[in-house]
Amino acid sequence: MCGRYKVSTPGDELWETFDIHGEIPFDFRPRYNVAPTDRIAVMRKPHELEFMRWGIKIPNPKAIGINVRVESLNAPFYRDSINGRRCLVLADGYYEWKLIADGKKQPYLIRRADGRPFAFAGFWDRVTVKGADVEAATILTTKPVGIAAEAHDRMPVILPPDRLAQWLDPAARYRDLLDPDTDDLELVPVSSLVNSVKNDVPECAVRVEPLAAVAPSA
Repeated sequence: MCGRYKVSTPGDELWETFDIHGEIPFDFRPRYNVAPTDRIAVMRKPHELEFMRWGIKIPNPKAIGINVRVESLNAPFYRDSINGRRCLVLADGYYEWKLIADGKKQPYLIRRADGRPFAFAGFWDRVTVKGADVEAATILTTKPVGIAAEAHDRMPVILPPDRLAQWLDPAARYRDLLDPDTDDLELVPVSSLVNSVKNDVPECAVRVEPLAAVAPSA
């Protein structure tokens, strides 16, 4: 799954990478620990950046729909969204936790080796939050490929740069676009600061020495 990610690329670089038009909003700031229900940067149309809530309504009423499995997209519940309400979720890394021993987990940042931003495949919908209708987005997840498989049994669908426009085109077959781009990903051990959603600071994404695995007792 993808339950925490970052998008700390400077605004001018982000604007250039995704060919976003318009001025950088005055309140746009780097995010190092984006968490469920946060306001996230998305694109529903080429050149247009918007912000939405992270988490849609899904069939399980007890869950926040921050992720939807690609294997579930043929369900009638998602048909309208995946065919007509696709979006890009902008990011430059996401976090996963690996169990070391005795319940200890090492957080890892999965990012491009060159540090460049990318986009998750997502879609959006309208949800009711505290009596108000708001627009919200979710991130699609799939079976991990390459180095991502070392961190978790799921990964977000990272779209190759040449498929971004296709993903936003409702006429394009979404099933042809779900192979994640994993060629340049690297796994970076990071601080346990990222464990708390209260920490949204650069130190969350700084490489550290990984926790040592504890050898089993004889």
